Amino acid sequence: MSLADFESCTPSEFSSVVEQWQKSREADYRAHWERTRMLATATIQPYARKAVKPEDVMKFPWDSKGKAARRGTSSPERMREVEEKVRKYQEGLGKMEKSQA
Repeated sequence: MSLADFESCTPSEFSSVVEQWQKSREADYRAHWERTRMLATATIQPYARKAVKPEDVMKFPWDSKGKAARRGTSSPERMREVEEKVRKYQEGLGKMEKSQA
């Protein structure tokens, strides 16, 4: 915005300009993360047993306004779920090492 445009704006016009600028920045930010998520999905897919959805790889607040968005990534339930998956993975590695020995 040029100085002349700024000086001729009313406060409500300037507020609208700032709001649109913020929306544009937010859209750019989201687009960047969506590209990253798609790249991660494409990288993981060949090694997955089941089809992988981009939302399975990374969840963003803008994906849904429901329960998943309110539930934090560090909730006790989520931590127990991750611990269980790690434990199963480690048990599987132990079995593989024993079979190779």
